[in-house]
Amino acid sequence: MAYWWLKHCRNLCPQIKHVANYSHALKCQSWTYGAAPLRSYRRGRVSGIHRQPNFGLLFDIDGVLLRGSTPIPEAILAMDLLKGRNGKLRVPIAFVTNACGDAQAKVDQLSSIFKIDLEPEQVIFAPSPFQSFMHWHDKRVLVVGQGDMKAIAEGLGFTCVYTMEQVAEAYPLLDMVNHDNRKTVAKGYKENNDFPQIEAIVLMGEPIQWEMYLQLLIDLLLTNGKPDHKPDVMPKSHLPVLACNMDLLFMAQACMPRFGHGAFLVCLESLYERVTGYPLKYTALVGKPSEITYRFSEHILSKTAKRMGITRPLRKIYFFGDNPEVDILGANLYNMYLRRYRRLSGGREVSAPEQGQLDKKAAVASSRTVPPDAAFLPQTARGVESILVQTGVYKPGDRELRRSKPLHCHRDFTGATDLILPSFEATNVLEGIKLLLVEEYFDPKLP
Repeated sequence: MAYWWLKHCRNLCPQIKHVANYSHALKCQSWTYGAAPLRSYRRGRVSGIHRQPNFGLLFDIDGVLLRGSTPIPEAILAMDLLKGRNGKLRVPIAFVTNACGDAQAKVDQLSSIFKIDLEPEQVIFAPSPFQSFMHWHDKRVLVVGQGDMKAIAEGLGFTCVYTMEQVAEAYPLLDMVNHDNRKTVAKGYKENNDFPQIEAIVLMGEPIQWEMYLQLLIDLLLTNGKPDHKPDVMPKSHLPVLACNMDLLFMAQACMPRFGHGAFLVCLESLYERVTGYPLKYTALVGKPSEITYRFSEHILSKTAKRMGITRPLRKIYFFGDNPEVDILGANLYNMYLRRYRRLSGGREVSAPEQGQLDKKAAVASSRTVPPDAAFLPQTARGVESILVQTGVYKPGDRELRRSKPLHCHRDFTGATDLILPSFEATNVLEGIKLLLVEEYFDPKLP
């Protein structure tokens, strides 16, 4: 068996001429970053092949698997490596993207491209963790984004949803950036003073008319959700703001990265502080790189593993990303969170009420704390390995520019920018999959 496995390893990773030679493995710079050891090779021998995985895989989509709607060729081959002889996936996977959209539509797209069976919950959008924010589900919330945001928010559990168009209609004098609206108001207008007071703002994605949204959001923040009066003094506090998707840039089909929702947040933060003299504060930040999203993703992986009939608890998570300051930073932050959690729990599995208490103690900021009433499966992962691919935002030349390059991570994560180094670096997702299958002694093609 050992001879067969050595031969199989060489087929998976041709860069490894001698699998037992750990130092040689680290020199394969086309697929290792050198930031973390290949623990599988330390003893220099193969102890056995696992028939069930005790690990799960999380994939970013844009820049890792797809460029726009076009699949990256190596990604198709990578998914094939994870399938058994019957063509079914043998490893629990989920897709974590900072986009916001229709989960079923994305499932249909990914299933068609990669010929795999998926459940909608396996596509984790930036706002998906809001499903667990049950405290806010009955509040009157203003939801910001593109598309049918009311339907998306209701699908997450929010029951009393309002849009910016409704606010603009109720208070027609607020949107004076729109010159056409000035002409309309000049002909006559009527305010709706019975419009309900907004209790929280949920920022799910960048809108289309940034100028109008920025103006009205500032108005709502200054007036505690009822923009029918001017405040006597600038308030030191404001409405709760729940935001997701902090990506400043993302990679699509254009030759250069495009502005993401993080760019809109930078504008909002700057304007609010310039107008009031106080920094904008977030009640919750979800989406990558927030630890909340990675905890939610582990929960989804555990559910997927149970549905696949896997009885081994998940002990390790591999995250594939193309953005060091989003994907890799988040994976490393969650890895540190897991260490704190394990230290607090003593390494034992705990009940749901105690799990909520430990989540709060292990968090580094209230805005990145898992809600205490979140109905998650038990936390079992012992660590996260991040794999940075070169097919998206990140390029190998960025290593040399890191010291002089401006930081693109969100304002509230800048203190953790030393955590943007990955466990491994791979040319593409295919090389990363080959690496981890050797690392985990697992061959999906074996029964």
